[in-house]
Parts: sequence; C-alpha cells; structure tokens
Amino acid sequence: MTISTIASRGESLWTFLAELPEPHVRLANRVLWAFLAVLLFTIVAVDPMGRSATKEYQDASTRWWQGTESLYKGKNNFLYLPQAAIIYTPFNLLPRRVGEPLWRMVCLATLAASLWAAARLLAPKKSQIVFLLATLLMLPSSFASARNGQVNMPLAGLYLLIAVLIARHRWHPAAILLALALALKPISIVPILLCGVLYPRLIFPLALWIVVMLGAAFLHPDPQFVLEQYTAFFQKLTNSAAKPTGHTWCDYAGLLKTVGITLPDTINFLIRAGAAATTFGLCLLVKRTREPVRQAFTIMLFAVTYLMLFNPRTETNSYIILGVWIGILGAYEGFIRKNFTAAAAWVLFALGLGVENYGPIYHLTNLWFKALLTSALFFWLAWRVLRPPFGDAGILLPSAGSESNSGK
Repeated sequence: MTISTIASRGESLWTFLAELPEPHVRLANRVLWAFLAVLLFTIVAVDPMGRSATKEYQDASTRWWQGTESLYKGKNNFLYLPQAAIIYTPFNLLPRRVGEPLWRMVCLATLAASLWAAARLLAPKKSQIVFLLATLLMLPSSFASARNGQVNMPLAGLYLLIAVLIARHRWHPAAILLALALALKPISIVPILLCGVLYPRLIFPLALWIVVMLGAAFLHPDPQFVLEQYTAFFQKLTNSAAKPTGHTWCDYAGLLKTVGITLPDTINFLIRAGAAATTFGLCLLVKRTREPVRQAFTIMLFAVTYLMLFNPRTETNSYIILGVWIGILGAYEGFIRKNFTAAAAWVLFALGLGVENYGPIYHLTNLWFKALLTSALFFWLAWRVLRPPFGDAGILLPSAGSESNSGK
C-alpha cells in the first residue's frame, strides 16, 4: 500500500477530526495528557528504579554536594556538565517513590508545553486539534525515554520551544533555554553554535546566559572542587565520551556497523565534520527566506537531524528529540495545509520512530532503521532547501497563523 493510497483512504478521517467541535478536542487533550501523566507517575512510583537511567544523575548529585568524590568516575557513567547534577538535586533529595515520578512529570510537562506553543504559533485557530494529533504522533518515540527518565524528553521539548521563541524574535528567552539545554546535555552545543552564528542578535544573550549557567556552579561551598569538576568534565568529553565503543549506538555509524562496515576513527571524524559543514551551509540558505517561522523551524530541525545522525552517542530512545518535530509537522500538513499525502508520510515516519514498541520488529530494526529514516529526512530537507528558488524553502509554508504570530 502506497503513501498516496493511505492518504486517500484517510482523508475522510482527517476531515472528520478537523470538524470536531473545539470543546470536544480540548477535553480530549486534557484527558489524554492526564492519562499519560497518571500512568507514568504510577509506573515509576511502583518501581522507581526499574528500567531507569537516572542512577547516574542521583550519584552525581550526591557527590556534587558532598564535594569529596569526582562526578566523572569511570569510563562512561556521568557525561554531563555539573549543572545537570545541580538541576537533579531536588528530585534526589526526595524519597525515590516521590522524586523519580516527579522528575518524569517535569519531563512530560516540558514536552507538552513545547507542542502546545508550536501549535499556537502555527495554527492559532486550530491549535487544539493540531496539539492533539501532534501528541498522538509523538507518542511512539516517547515511551522508552519517558520511562527511563533520561534528559532526552525535556531536551526534545526545549529544542522545539527554542524554535518557537526564535521565530518570534524572543532572543533572551531563547538564549535562556539554549543555556538550559546545554546544562542538561553537552550535545546542545550544536544548536547553540548554529543559532548563534545565524542569528547575530542571539550572540549577546547567549554569552550572558551561558556565563550565568556556568557560573551558577560556584554556588558550591568549595570553588576549588568546582574547578576540578570542570577540568574532569572537559577531559572526559574529549576522551572517552567522544569515542564510544561497542555496537550500541543508533547513529550513521551504528547503521553501517549493522551491515558489517566499521570505519576508522579518522574517517568517522571527517564524515561528522563534513556533515556539520554541510548542515551549516544548508542553514545559511534557509536564512535567506524572509518567513521567520519557516526559517527557525527548518534550522532547528536541521540541528536535530544532525544530532541524531552524527552524535556518536545517539541511542534508540534519543529519537524522541526528533519525534516531537514529526508530530507537529504531520499535524500541520494535515490540518493546515490539507496535504494528506505529506501528512500520511509523517504518520508513517512517526510510527517508524517507535519500532522498539513492536515486539520482535525491534530486534530486526535495532540500531539501523531509525538512522536510515533520519538519513532520508536529511536528504529530503536538503532537497527542499536546494531546489529553486534557492534558500526560499523549508519544512513549513507560510500560513495566516504563522505570519500573524511570528513576532513581526
């Protein structure tokens, strides 16, 4: 069955959903998110450390305030700035059956806020239905990350919120969220550099809030310990963290390893560097468009796509970072542009990002399928940007909603 066939058969469903009374859709949104919150809270409260990835945050937070042991013991373990340990402190101080579920609630709330902000920006008159469908499309890629408590879920929300703020020319709020994203995970240096170069008005706010974020660590009673941890972080980041071993990563290298191709570190470095230069060049072309929503969303999606494919530590559950974009794009195509073929393609993409939920299919697709899908997305994005008129394309077409809310 082709995408066009699926789109044709599903067109009546899209029309039916679009015509639902807004109060009914609003109620559905509230019920859905309340159900997700209660379900997740209950699962984690019953077994706080089951399938959890938060132990490293707990240990790092404890060691940070004790000030006697390094946060960066071992080859892998804690791979983040000390600020991640500081942020996790309130949850670490609470009993596990309270702190762990509350951390998941913060992650879930960040994701909900980002989808709602994007829906309000892109479709103020249809924000409820866009929010509902975006939520449903985001779900397949979110389950694993929601359960294990990694920062991928709040990071996904932050990146989408940053795109909304940049589209509205809200430079300081965008810079604050970029600094927060860096505190949560070092990979956020990619969108920071990309946005800082492409949006000169972001440079001062970014410099200010990153300095504030880094300086906040010196609230610790032992400044010497803080300096030692920054040194240890940098050493770990440039040594073991940048060169992970084993076949457990879901980036382009994991895709190649699955088919029996293992490249030398030097070649991998050149590929990642070349991809970074290509991504930057494409974003320069995107910057030529005068439509701020299309511009900001396309640039941030390029950053996210680059991170999924070329971050050497991309995991299977990291793809929630991409999943929120697929959700909002599918809803936009279906309810705003009424391009049902494109909407059907995004629906299939969203389902593909949830392969770990489909039993034996997961074992057949692990470490290569999501990277393959994302590679196709990267080339499609490049084609959208490079086709004439050069630089005047992107993932979104202007709409009345986006123009009226772009911050002009």
